[in-house]
Amino acid sequence: MTGQTLSHYRIEDKLGEGGMGVVYRARDLRLDRAVAIKVLPAEAVADPERKRRFAQEARSASALNHPNIVTIYDIDSDAGVDFIAMEYVAGKTLGELIGGQGLRLGDALKYAVQIADALATAHEAGIIHRDLKPGNLMVTEKGLVKVLDFGLAKLLESAGPSDATLDQPRTEAGAMVGTVAYMSPEQAEGKKVDARTDVFSFGVVLYEMVTGRRPFAGDSRLSTLAAVLREEPKAPGEVVPGLPRELEKLIARCLRKDPERRSKNLGELKLLLEEIKEDLDSGISTTGRPAQSAPAPSRLPLLAGGVVLALVVAGLAWWVGHSRATPPTGGPVLTRLVADPGLNTDPALSPDGKLLAYASDRGGNGSLDLWVRQLAGGEPLRLTDHEADDYEPVFSPDGSQIAFRSERDGGGIYVVSALGGQARRIARQGRHPRYSPAGDQIAYSVGESAQAPILMYVVPAAGGVPRQLQPEFRSARKPVWSPDGKYLLFQGWKDRNAPGNDWWVTPVEGGQAVRTNARAVFEKAGLQGRLPSVWLTGPDRILFAASSGDTNNLWEVAISPGTFEITEPPRRLTFGTGQETSPSIAQVSSRVAFSDLNENFDLWSLPLDANGGKVTGEPVRLTEDPAPEMYPFVSADGRKVAFSRRGKGGKLDLWLKEVPGGKETSLVASPLSSQYGFISPDGSRVAYAVVENRVPSIYAVPSTGGEPERLCQDCSVPTGWSPDAKSIIYETPGNRSLVLVDLASGQKTEILKHPKIGVSRGRISPDGRWLSFHAIPGPAARRVYVVPFKGATLHDEKDWIPITDGEGMERYADWSPNGNVLYFLSERDGFRCLRGQRLDPATKHPLGAPFDVYHFHHARRSLVGAGDPIVISPTVARDKMVFSMLETTGSIWMATLDRR
Repeated sequence: MTGQTLSHYRIEDKLGEGGMGVVYRARDLRLDRAVAIKVLPAEAVADPERKRRFAQEARSASALNHPNIVTIYDIDSDAGVDFIAMEYVAGKTLGELIGGQGLRLGDALKYAVQIADALATAHEAGIIHRDLKPGNLMVTEKGLVKVLDFGLAKLLESAGPSDATLDQPRTEAGAMVGTVAYMSPEQAEGKKVDARTDVFSFGVVLYEMVTGRRPFAGDSRLSTLAAVLREEPKAPGEVVPGLPRELEKLIARCLRKDPERRSKNLGELKLLLEEIKEDLDSGISTTGRPAQSAPAPSRLPLLAGGVVLALVVAGLAWWVGHSRATPPTGGPVLTRLVADPGLNTDPALSPDGKLLAYASDRGGNGSLDLWVRQLAGGEPLRLTDHEADDYEPVFSPDGSQIAFRSERDGGGIYVVSALGGQARRIARQGRHPRYSPAGDQIAYSVGESAQAPILMYVVPAAGGVPRQLQPEFRSARKPVWSPDGKYLLFQGWKDRNAPGNDWWVTPVEGGQAVRTNARAVFEKAGLQGRLPSVWLTGPDRILFAASSGDTNNLWEVAISPGTFEITEPPRRLTFGTGQETSPSIAQVSSRVAFSDLNENFDLWSLPLDANGGKVTGEPVRLTEDPAPEMYPFVSADGRKVAFSRRGKGGKLDLWLKEVPGGKETSLVASPLSSQYGFISPDGSRVAYAVVENRVPSIYAVPSTGGEPERLCQDCSVPTGWSPDAKSIIYETPGNRSLVLVDLASGQKTEILKHPKIGVSRGRISPDGRWLSFHAIPGPAARRVYVVPFKGATLHDEKDWIPITDGEGMERYADWSPNGNVLYFLSERDGFRCLRGQRLDPATKHPLGAPFDVYHFHHARRSLVGAGDPIVISPTVARDKMVFSMLETTGSIWMATLDRR
């Protein structure tokens, strides 16, 4: 068909062929872009009803608007040829990358997380893939995974598996074919399937990625079917020794024959895979900032990423004591040392056990400062007072000095007297400082990025030239001194081809590092994280924090001072239900101090003179529910806020909150997730998005509650009403265009699109004359524009008025009531903050430079912690701005062993 034209697509080259059709690279003659055209088999579309169901399912999958799901542009027929036009993905199939050797473990986990995320999103919308395999997974040169062919297996399902679908796969770029080696047992038997069939196929793909082999294989399709139905695969760790035990267990749970015993939730599997990958990548940031397109500087290393709801520590802390032979006869004593509101973390006990140093924002300026207090009681003494965060304190062996990490002046290791005074920097960029037992040196590490080496240094405690240890290591993180001061224990690995990070011991004065057996011991115990904190003696043991399940607790493990081998299984010291971190122990007692952190994702209101561009107060929390709240939208008068709250099963329910007053009304609570709620200009209705029967739709519900009304079927993410409430704007999947829907006639018109870049977040100005949006010129840039609004007419690119310079991530703009100011999210200063731009009232061209509205530069309250910035959704009324924000708080506890 090369050279032939189907509709407005000119066929250029054949990419591949399989049981589900022939795939070509083509040129979209209207938009002048490369596309992939899949010509469907004639027998597959002979049944009109089956063809209709397939088209509906394929559109539903495309409407998910997920970065790891390939976008379908068109499903059409021309000259008797049925075809699909979709996003052209330049890269290789996962099957081509796997080859016969498998993938590096880090790459396998990176791809698996993306695949699981895409499938979890599809499952939440009621969409099952049914044909997941390496040939249906494209990987770009930058490592982005794209899942293809949602719905195609359903198209051929009623006809039964053809020879083509039972053959070995042909892995051409763009052409995906089926194979029974990836089918679930229930699918192979022709039984009814649900999302668990994708879980099984996902397990098969993951097994093949890490081993280079399929778990089920035979000499023929029948013997392969028999293996899927009856045989258990060889454990992946037997094929590739040294795989993480938790990964082996995860794969095994996916490959259970009985779907009732199989893992059911790919979203949970994604989280588990991320934890395994974090453990593998010892260089990954633990700052509480999830991955984002524009990197932000490291902040508080002990904070866990994402939105994690943790209870205040409840339960016992258990100190197992110095003796390993006889457990303590009495019960542990648990004392909360610091219960101030806000964030209190990083406790450090003085060597004599009389003082506690810690980081806290109790000073009221928003930043973390260092404080010291007597354990016997009394008010704490403030040691530092700086606008940048100070944290990670540690006492010198004589108790006179405290070394700490500070973010001031680009970050580094500072030292201050334990009684207060001027802090001085002794090492640039360092973190995790630890004094030697003699107090004459400080060990530390530099770097917290998985993309850059993490280096280990020692520096004279009085200041001087740092000396690097083990420079051949790719990662050498968080060094801890041995009790005799001759060695440093650290977590690290030498190169990316190593089987993962482990604990190593290096002589301080030079020599080869010795690898311990810690990794194998921890994997057997099912522990993740496990960064060393303290090396104790009598007998020698290591104190550390690690996660198991949904909690993070303190543990200890015995270590031989001669061979550095771990000699016993890890023992849990605390049993709280939160995130217990940062253990510290005094030399002269059995007291161990630790911090317990809690994270809440709520709605916040910033008092604002929106027309004047002036903040009139501090942020105020609007919601207190433990469940995360997101996608807020404030009414024009500022008295109502619509938002989504995560309910049972992870679905989102639509709520309305009155401001002031605080009354909350549940507007929509159903098995469907309700998100992107937008209040109409008169405040009477709330529009929102759902995916029902696998078709995206926009509904509206009265703001007082009542029956929802469907406004638009087969419409994706709504972004706003017209001022007269007669139209709604939504953005199409993949940010290809903005569409205006006339609610009376149902007429849909593309009003904004670009042949090369995406467009998103279309908002009509209050006077109805202008349209704001942001463009997506690349993965690390977003640019805000304004264009004259011409109603149901395509807006020309030459009319686009740039509001921001496009040098960074600036997006999600909203209008002031008078239309003369645009407010937006900005990551220009390395953090995610709120900014504004004044506009000429007549032309809407920028007046002056953008101005800062509010900064979020500290660990306690963060917009970065939300992850995807769309959930923050800053929205403006005349007297306020409303947004979602993560707040981390914490208290400090001490467990004391009763040694009677």
